Amino acid sequence: MEYDLLARLVVSESRGEPYSGKVAVANVVLKRVESNEFPNTIREVIYQPGQFQVVSNGLIDRRKPSEKSKTAVTEALNTDNGDALYFYNPEIATNRWLDQLTTVEVIGDHTFKK
Repeated sequence: MEYDLLARLVVSESRGEPYSGKVAVANVVLKRVESNEFPNTIREVIYQPGQFQVVSNGLIDRRKPSEKSKTAVTEALNTDNGDALYFYNPEIATNRWLDQLTTVEVIGDHTFKK
């Protein structure tokens, strides 16, 4: 189920981040589904090659959704998804092309871009 998959992505990508950061991670996926630049389903967006480190390293398959991640996904599904199409941690990211994009917001260790 795509809800469970999105919740597993959120728990995997936003460990240690505040609740608003968890919602924002879910929003990035949902915004990509709406965009013509990305695939049309949550599953396809999440499994698009090279997009999420937790997919590449298999962490997404080993994590169970937390209650907070489920609540964050529910909130994201029921609210405006904002403008961010990307997020990253600038302290550990090695690909710097995202630096060229417009920053939408910074939450915890993640910078959200469009």
